[in-house]
Amino acid sequence: MSSRIACALVLISLTACETSPEGTDGKARAGGTSAGSAGVSGTMATAGQGGGAGTSGGASGAAAGSAGVSSGGAAGNASGNGGLGGSSGVRGGAGGATSDAGAPGSEGGAAAVGGDAGAESDGAGAGGAPDGALESFELVVIGSSTAAGEGASAESRGWVSLLADELEQRVSVPLEVTNLAVSGYASAQLSSGSGSDGNIDDAVDERPNLILVALAGSNDLGAGVSADTFLSRSSDLRQTANDAGIPVFFLSTAPKDLSQSEREALRDWASAMGEAFDPCWVPSQGEYTPCFVDVFAPLANASLGILSEYGAGDGIHLNDAGHAAIFEAVEPIVSAYVCSVAACD
Repeated sequence: MSSRIACALVLISLTACETSPEGTDGKARAGGTSAGSAGVSGTMATAGQGGGAGTSGGASGAAAGSAGVSSGGAAGNASGNGGLGGSSGVRGGAGGATSDAGAPGSEGGAAAVGGDAGAESDGAGAGGAPDGALESFELVVIGSSTAAGEGASAESRGWVSLLADELEQRVSVPLEVTNLAVSGYASAQLSSGSGSDGNIDDAVDERPNLILVALAGSNDLGAGVSADTFLSRSSDLRQTANDAGIPVFFLSTAPKDLSQSEREALRDWASAMGEAFDPCWVPSQGEYTPCFVDVFAPLANASLGILSEYGAGDGIHLNDAGHAAIFEAVEPIVSAYVCSVAACD
């Protein structure tokens, strides 16, 4: 098994360098039967519509055919009159066609889901499958300079590389870790349609099983971004990935040696992120937790700046020990999810 770290480092002004998804677009290939007289018929089963979310016909909302839930070809699922509830995610297509399929987030009504019994599924099936069913796993990281490894003495000592090494030791299936983080990035650069290399669109194009978003927050502060805008853009990142059937985990903002008001803002943003982004949606399992990593608390000193033993000397970036501290916070949360959908030693 191998791991690929493709770090894109673009030095952009290092002075400040640094919810439930509504539908899943998937392509299901191979055979299987489409929905019959009741239940889902295939395309555009859009969630969040109250009663009949995810249904396009039929009297009782029963899932017809040899339906697959989430990862292609699993056993069929019908929620009957109770709906899917919360942020449970499902999808399917009819008879090998490309479809926009049933989505998480609908409550109540006669929601039912169905799809192919196809042997292979792309799109939403990439995210995960129960009981260690995935035969390979890809993780993509997007974010700013600390995620790109800035401040570490070598690329191998950055927290993403440390995480990749640990996962490679634990995961029994082929593993790939792709690091698209870029120094200087803020939430605007990561947003869908921004045109920036390493944004959420690039991450989705990798068709990974999990995306980690790691923005330290100081670049957004420096650009005058408000807390509401930062959270809204972050939420949009998650929605874009979830619409493609890919779960997203977030790292919190991180402490910086800035003005006291900026330090407090980064702390407050970290707290707000924890409330907004944990728990989250994952394929097959619906609502999942934990999928948020607080790195502010373990890195911050009493005045909300960077602990002296973790600073790289510029008040912004972290040294090897700081990267190791992030790794220690991230690894248990990421490993728990990876090992819930792929076999681990």
